[in-house]
Amino acid sequence: MRAFVTGITGFVGGHLAEHLLASDDQVVGVSASGRFPDDLAALARSVRLESCDLTNVDPADLAESLRRKRPEAIYHLAAQSNPRASVDDPRGTWALNLGGTLNLLSAVKASGLDPTPRVVLVGSGVCYGDPAPEFIPVSESCPLRPNNPYSASKAAADLLGVQMHLADRLDVVMVRPFNHAGPRQSPRYVLATLAQQVAEVEAGLKDAVEVGNLDVVRDYTDVRDVVRAYRLLALRGEPGEIYNLGSGRGLKLTDALECFRSRASRPIEVRVDPSRFRAVDLPYLVADASKLRAAVGWEPTLAIERTLADMLDDARRRIAAV
Repeated sequence: MRAFVTGITGFVGGHLAEHLLASDDQVVGVSASGRFPDDLAALARSVRLESCDLTNVDPADLAESLRRKRPEAIYHLAAQSNPRASVDDPRGTWALNLGGTLNLLSAVKASGLDPTPRVVLVGSGVCYGDPAPEFIPVSESCPLRPNNPYSASKAAADLLGVQMHLADRLDVVMVRPFNHAGPRQSPRYVLATLAQQVAEVEAGLKDAVEVGNLDVVRDYTDVRDVVRAYRLLALRGEPGEIYNLGSGRGLKLTDALECFRSRASRPIEVRVDPSRFRAVDLPYLVADASKLRAAVGWEPTLAIERTLADMLDDARRRIAAV
């Protein structure tokens, strides 16, 4: 299958590219930077990468590029994906998450490709906000209650995908992944920063792990399982449908930290840092992904303990390489 991936140089994009290549797909990617970071440099041997800023690209130019590449599947990952950063830059978040999606879908429409490529729009489970108890676990019928620019812009992009499917007959599938994690994730995200801090304490680079609110419960799926689901949706998803993606199991962040600490080579002190508390923090968010499972036959295969162990090993390697 010929695949076109936006945001391919990011955390999920790199894992998706690796999975697509392992599945014998031909992969072309775009990103604003137009270059792979050092830990994805090996992909340059197999993936053609081009620079493309979706916030200001001319859809006509992108349409011409798509006509040349003739992708069978388009995976739209490019986004401002950090909720906290979205509060600091709401305008930039909306410009990329909604405006970039509009530019991409407009280009797909203008390309006139026949058959029309399948577009997998990657949204977010946080668009449901803080669901009422009767909506937990969270299915696709849960009301949308986004509470930051990131989640609101992702919800709007989903609606755009539905609208262009209905009005323009684009072959679009929307997926709302809940939290996911794994090796190479940025320490801007909570599990990755816990892993990094534990590794730094092990290495004698700091004396304690600093934490915010760890009483929240999240549904974490290994990123390597997440990207498998994306490809299955490209193959088997129903056009115009929205699918939640998650393990269906809640993980309390205190338990994640204890898992990291139990694997550490020395005792790990923990210190509460008030600056790490979020102004808005959802207490409990777990997915009902039964619709996705029924549609494409996906099941997560990697236990959270494996994910956390791999993240800690990855953090150790990064520190040792400095």
